[in-house]
Amino acid sequence: MYISFREISKQISNSKEVILRDANILSYGSNRICYLDETNPSKLIKIARHPENWKKDHRQSFSEWYVSKSIAPVNTDCRISLCQSWVRTNKGPGLVVDRIVDDHGQSITLRKLLFKRELTVKRALSLIENIIYNFSIAGIPASDFNIDNFVIEGEHANNKLVMIDGFSPKKINLKTNIILQSKVLSSCYTKRKWRQTKPRFTYCAQKVYAGDYCFAAAVPLSDASSGTSGIKK
Repeated sequence: MYISFREISKQISNSKEVILRDANILSYGSNRICYLDETNPSKLIKIARHPENWKKDHRQSFSEWYVSKSIAPVNTDCRISLCQSWVRTNKGPGLVVDRIVDDHGQSITLRKLLFKRELTVKRALSLIENIIYNFSIAGIPASDFNIDNFVIEGEHANNKLVMIDGFSPKKINLKTNIILQSKVLSSCYTKRKWRQTKPRFTYCAQKVYAGDYCFAAAVPLSDASSGTSGIKK
């Protein structure tokens, strides 16, 4: 894997500053927060929770950037939200990614689809495993099968889910480098992560589908900062 931090820093320095407002926060994790870009609603911007240490918080962003630029372009049906560029924001350096929307222009997560009973748990699991098959062919090493990391694209009847986050390892190290260079290792990595996550994922999906309001929404920002996964409470 080759990531040019010099090129990333150059993109950030040369970009026009984008002003982000907390009212436009769409999702959040322990290391990153995702904002809607008001100047371009078809894009989202992921920023570090700690701008003063942005390279550490953006470690997964760097590997997602690599996947988007080196692996996804050679695969016509890549079920990820592609990364486009790096920008400077009032919240620190940000990664611009495509916003995945349905035929009404809304970003509807798998959690919402289950809560509204548009999908059964069985069907949701089948769709996720179809994505895993897609990733195994493309060589995409997904690491985080959080129920909020999947959004429906296009008409709901088509049941096309796209992974918007967690489609790469969370750290940049020798192991990650080796995995990203090998389709076989990437496939094994993704399948192993899914086997580890599937019981918790299924439990959460069942709770959401049953209408349990404790599972009806993503983890609050205060909880995300303490490392809560969002799969299980």
